[in-house]
Amino acid sequence: MNVFKKFALTVGTVALLLGSSVYAMPKALDANYSVYKGSMNLGDMNLSLSYSGNQFHYYKNTQAKGFAALITKAKIIEKVDGSFNGNHIKPLKYYFLQSTRNSSRVENTRFIRNMAQGAYKDKKFNLKLPTGTVDRASLELALANDMISNKPRLTYNVMERGELKQYIFARQGQERLTTPAGDFMTTKVKVVRAGNKRSTMFWLAKKLDYMPVKIVHREKNDVITTVIKSHR
Repeated sequence: MNVFKKFALTVGTVALLLGSSVYAMPKALDANYSVYKGSMNLGDMNLSLSYSGNQFHYYKNTQAKGFAALITKAKIIEKVDGSFNGNHIKPLKYYFLQSTRNSSRVENTRFIRNMAQGAYKDKKFNLKLPTGTVDRASLELALANDMISNKPRLTYNVMERGELKQYIFARQGQERLTTPAGDFMTTKVKVVRAGNKRSTMFWLAKKLDYMPVKIVHREKNDVITTVIKSHR
């Protein structure tokens, strides 16, 4: 499996404005990350979270660099526009692009009331959704929101690649982590999956309103690590 595809599956992860206790949402953020396969630097990810009133825009752009860029020309773009009301996050429009030198995958989804309408790889879908369903990018916002609120249960219905899925996260304790962006006290959170073929762990920093400062995804013989290197 393409490493950047695996990375897309992990990043799968956080952020939002109005850091007051009323809304319990993460603040606006711009952050940069390095992405590694083992010890090899594959590329960079740029993340941006911004607000206008109760509307949010969340954007992530991952680009291969160096030898990886020369071979694959890989990039991943993921963005969502939505709104929030108190602790409730509502995605409105989601876009995902994963491309390499030889292929590309695109998902466009619009959330209208309790329906998701769109297309993935040119295959159209129109699905009825349970209340509170999010897309894969908004999932990161919902997770941060619930970590700030200290909710015991971290379970989410997620509209992903034309299908409705469920994500479950489990807290794994705290760890002080040193990164190029500084030292952070983090809570480790893993994705709960059946079997042991793949695993994903997030290090969520309280200082950054539970934005991830590190992500490790293991699958077969590959280990993809994403580490924050700057933020503002």
